[in-house]
Amino acid sequence: MPTQSRDRAAVLTALLLVQIFFGFHYLAAKRVMADMPPLVYASLRAAGGAVLVLGVAIGLRRPFPSRSDTAWLCLWSVLGVVVNQIFFVEGLYRTTAIHSALLNSAIPVLTLLAAVALGRERMSGLKALSVALAVAGVLLILRPSATSFAEGTLVGDALTLLNGTSYALFLVLAKRVLGRTDALAATAVLLASGALVIGLAGLPAWAGFDPAAVSLRSWGWLAFVVVFPTAGAYLLNNYALARADASVVALFIYLQPLIAAVLAMSRLGERPPPATWVGGALVFGAVFLSLRPWPRPATA
Repeated sequence: MPTQSRDRAAVLTALLLVQIFFGFHYLAAKRVMADMPPLVYASLRAAGGAVLVLGVAIGLRRPFPSRSDTAWLCLWSVLGVVVNQIFFVEGLYRTTAIHSALLNSAIPVLTLLAAVALGRERMSGLKALSVALAVAGVLLILRPSATSFAEGTLVGDALTLLNGTSYALFLVLAKRVLGRTDALAATAVLLASGALVIGLAGLPAWAGFDPAAVSLRSWGWLAFVVVFPTAGAYLLNNYALARADASVVALFIYLQPLIAAVLAMSRLGERPPPATWVGGALVFGAVFLSLRPWPRPATA
């Protein structure tokens, strides 16, 4: 197999595994947060992932980024790790796994908006239509009404949307640094820096936490999250981001809500109303329009 084909296959495989890991994360996080506060969970997840990836990077003697790139990675970790992980768990704790997964599927459109706002891409008519569809879909999922407040999901949905916005900014802003650094070492720096901040933010939540009250099953789910949806997913995603456009990386988020929805319905008993599925379909349509490589008009 030619080198270029092997590289492309490796990137596609990495992106597929990332979405499988993240798809299972919704179920795993729900299970773990039944026994511990969200910020305690976020702290343990980030710290465990950081120790694991940092240990592997040092053990394999991977070249760590320069001081300048390390500083940029620490800055981008605020978006890609700190805000992303804290808002994700706090949002998921207050909403359903299906709501969270569908809202996160809007990340490709949010990535487009971030790229346009930062001058990395141009807005076209079709891309503008995709944004309009995404907004309509998100509103159907959120259903910002008295009913949503009564169901107690609106706050969680809003936090989830902020989580997605933060991650979209990370995809656009961190690409240049990740493109010139070792994926494993860069992931170690991102997770270690983010884990320190998340740990500090989570200190108040540890006051009333009793580790002995956590079930063995929850500890097992937490170990799974640390190894796969954290260390493994961040490493594979950064590997792919260094070799593919941010929009291509974001496109694979399509798979995440499908995996999460199947698990949420079969394992958590979630049954969202039809409006939620309609909203999800609009978001999917928006992603298709925003990322489809439309041909340029022929010139005379």
